[in-house]
Amino acid sequence: MADRTALYHLPEFLAQVRETGVHDVRENLGDDVGGVLYHHRGVRVPGHNATFVWHDEGGTFELVIDGVDDRGAWVTFDADRAWDVFFARPPADAPYLAWMTDAEFEAEEADRFDEKSGAIGAGRFSFGLSLQPTAVWSDLEERAREADAPCFIYRPSGRTLIPEGDISNYERALPPELIGEEPRDYLGLVDADVGL
Repeated sequence: MADRTALYHLPEFLAQVRETGVHDVRENLGDDVGGVLYHHRGVRVPGHNATFVWHDEGGTFELVIDGVDDRGAWVTFDADRAWDVFFARPPADAPYLAWMTDAEFEAEEADRFDEKSGAIGAGRFSFGLSLQPTAVWSDLEERAREADAPCFIYRPSGRTLIPEGDISNYERALPPELIGEEPRDYLGLVDADVGL
């Protein structure tokens, strides 16, 4: 039992973002967080911090990543979708915040899991923030500073690859919306830019 991921549903998270307008992740989580890795459908952007911003006009919320060096990410989501936000503490990995629409769960995970919480607890989600402890972050930040790639690529094996050379050489591993194509509607994604 002790080796299971502890998972917490945060049903008021987006309501709080809407109420305050801005939600600074490191400031509000109160954990030992040195930096973040934004997970976007198979790519990861290392950042010093992440901020949720609510936009009443247009009915969206945005995630802004303060990336290492010149990196950054700006991702806009449809606030009118049915979102659930979870905070997870895996036994042997960094804690993470993840959010998923009902439609994404039905389209991609319902055949494997009875509930959204099961998918997110197993690491099956499109959007999330891995909260890197200070002791781990310094090494990750250094690796990011030494690399030219705007983002890292997360492999199904669990390994994170730092691309070398032109990022377009890795096009098959990049989500369609990051190379100019339309995202799948069920993701609830309006726009995404991770500096490619």
